[in-house]
Amino acid sequence: MFRIGAFSKITQVPASQLRYYDEIGLFKPIDSDSETGYRYYSVQQLAQLNRILALKDLGFSLEQVKHLLEDAISPAEIRGMLVLKKAQIEQNLQAEAARLRVVESRLKQLEHQGIGQDDVVLKSLPAQPFLSLRQTFRDLNSTLSAVNTIGQSVAQQVPQAALGRFAAVIYGELYENQDWDLEFGFLLNQSLDLTVPLPNDTMMTVRELPPVPTAVTAMRFGGPENGHLSYSAIGTWAETNQYQLIGPGREVFIVPPQPGHESEMVVEIQFPVAAITG
Repeated sequence: MFRIGAFSKITQVPASQLRYYDEIGLFKPIDSDSETGYRYYSVQQLAQLNRILALKDLGFSLEQVKHLLEDAISPAEIRGMLVLKKAQIEQNLQAEAARLRVVESRLKQLEHQGIGQDDVVLKSLPAQPFLSLRQTFRDLNSTLSAVNTIGQSVAQQVPQAALGRFAAVIYGELYENQDWDLEFGFLLNQSLDLTVPLPNDTMMTVRELPPVPTAVTAMRFGGPENGHLSYSAIGTWAETNQYQLIGPGREVFIVPPQPGHESEMVVEIQFPVAAITG
């Protein structure tokens, strides 16, 4: 057996926390000396203590932990809950990392290191066959996952020589943080009559992207968090030169996203425009 000081070192749990658990009847020492008040613990209690700490880390109150232990919750059940909690934490970390990249990008723009009007190019876009799927995507993670799935499925079912660049058409009158109406797919080097089934039981089909007589374009380097730099440059150029944005914008991936390497993306953002007259 160990006195509370040694046991706290073994378990890496503060002695004050062990004393408190004893006071509320959550985790009591295996023995105590009535004369000295010393508490004694055994390594046989480690499983019980770890169960308490795991439930606490899952967000349960100490009162809830006590009831769960009385209900004899199994280690397997706790493990299942911990796995879910781990997934939630990882998802939150990814979201926070993405938010941090946006903040850094906004700071660059404030420091005048963003894309300038000189980087905006006016061009015409020819009609082109487009193997695509239009769908509403909940958030960035689901969008990137779908992009990866589409890329793998098309690579397995369509001759490489027929494929041009990966592209997206962005619908919707307003920009929102989620639930994006997007059409993803591949520009084709030749017209093909085919369909490509995807694992989620949806189907990619071929249609013709209409020509755009005049489009204002800018390059985006890096992940989506840098998108506002390119879009701001396009908007600034359009207002300065008396053009208005018309129709849905497009993004053509010069360097497409790869899992874990999204920061290496290179994307040409294209917006149909018309000169303001009168």
